[in-house]
Amino acid sequence: MVITSESISFDGKPLRFEAPLKDWILVLGDNYIQGERDSVGAFDAWRFIYPELGIDLEVQGNNKAPKFDWVNGQVGTVQDPMNRYLVDVRIRLNPKNQIDPPRISEEKYKNHPYNTMFADYAINFYGAIVDRNIQKEQVLKYGSGTQMDQHFNLVGASASETHDASIAFHHFWGQKPELAVMLTVYPTLTLKHENEVKYFGQIVSR
Repeated sequence: MVITSESISFDGKPLRFEAPLKDWILVLGDNYIQGERDSVGAFDAWRFIYPELGIDLEVQGNNKAPKFDWVNGQVGTVQDPMNRYLVDVRIRLNPKNQIDPPRISEEKYKNHPYNTMFADYAINFYGAIVDRNIQKEQVLKYGSGTQMDQHFNLVGASASETHDASIAFHHFWGQKPELAVMLTVYPTLTLKHENEVKYFGQIVSR
């Protein structure tokens, strides 16, 4: 995968936030799992994951009128996902045994692909070659600065009119070396709102 300020591509094929989910599937393939109601963690009906690629796609939802999303009135379902636009592309960079495992209470979900998958390949992030061993210092010069909370350091890049990106590093409260956890690519706020108007007829995000 190659991510630059101008474009995103996978195996040389373009991926565009101006295109709906079905166009991304044409590039990434059919080997995905869709989330379900009351499923593991945040793996809900808006999420489409590729376990072999470590990629997690999330389509837009109607936050102003959630019932618009529901299939036959079933809470937490989503209709017509293939024609919706993406709001997030998450790429897992580390298997769970190298970071704190997800806190999931039900035993049956602990080995779910959503919690164990990771991208077992290098990614070009604005010029830095990223894998699970990338150090924060190696991507800082390609980003627009860092943010920090109690769990993660975040290196962000926002040099595009269509998409932004960031890499999250788990810093373990300073007890262990920082490890790359997740690379996220998402449409700019302007494009996100344009896509909402295209699909819903209005801006529906909060």
